[in-house]
Amino acid sequence: MKWKDVEDEKYSFLYRNGYPVGRPMRSIKMFNIPKNLSCIDLGCGRGTLSSYFDNYTGVDISSYIIEHNKKNRKGNYIHASLDDLSIITDHYDIAICSDVMEHIPENHVESVLKSISKLSVDSYYFTISTVKSVILDRDKNNLHLTVWNSEDWRKIISKYFSISNEECLTSLYTIKCTQKK
Repeated sequence: MKWKDVEDEKYSFLYRNGYPVGRPMRSIKMFNIPKNLSCIDLGCGRGTLSSYFDNYTGVDISSYIIEHNKKNRKGNYIHASLDDLSIITDHYDIAICSDVMEHIPENHVESVLKSISKLSVDSYYFTISTVKSVILDRDKNNLHLTVWNSEDWRKIISKYFSISNEECLTSLYTIKCTQKK
């Protein structure tokens, strides 16, 4: 079974059983992002940002949550893995990727960042946990597959993006960046 299929099944199971929402509003509050911008939410989960933005698109690997959001939330929803976003051709003012990157296996982090960097987006916002998850999957495995400190995240993100602002807390790394030119 491919990694994408395993992750789809894992997160669809978790969402069906009440998997909680992370901190999607953190970047909005920290960087004072206005609601009239077009937003693509990468790893949208329950699509909670759809109630904030006027023009919203959510992307998630969980087929279950995408179908749930299409029925229950405003906005557009796309079922895709973040390492292959080639089907997304629209331009967005911002991309938010909140509490997602730590769920990507280490050997897929670069392909995901490379894929995200190819989107037509003006500004990107990442919020990344730098500690193990307190929630486990149904097999009792930690959900945070890549647990790096903020400096390690900065190094790899700066390969694909120009970082313009950041905050490094003990367990959380939040950044604003643009595509490298």
